[in-house]
Amino acid sequence: MQQFKVITKNELADFAAMLRQKGWRDEDFELEEDVFDPATAEVEACAGRVGVRCLLTEAVEDYRVGQGAEWVADFASDLEQGKFGAPPKD
Repeated sequence: MQQFKVITKNELADFAAMLRQKGWRDEDFELEEDVFDPATAEVEACAGRVGVRCLLTEAVEDYRVGQGAEWVADFASDLEQGKFGAPPKD
């Protein structure tokens, strides 16, 4: 399993549960975290971005992660709006 620096285990569990609820599989998506260097960041809290890519449609969106960020909810909204296409038919 990939290790994340800012994204929490709870957020990953929420992400996976939301995917299944919407008819997607975990393996349909790929996450890539980009953590800001606290030495050069303008904020003191650990923060970054996560890129979410749908492997079936190649759609990609970028979300803010860290304290106060609601990236899973933002992703769920984009998923509902069809930004990643439709879930696969099994």
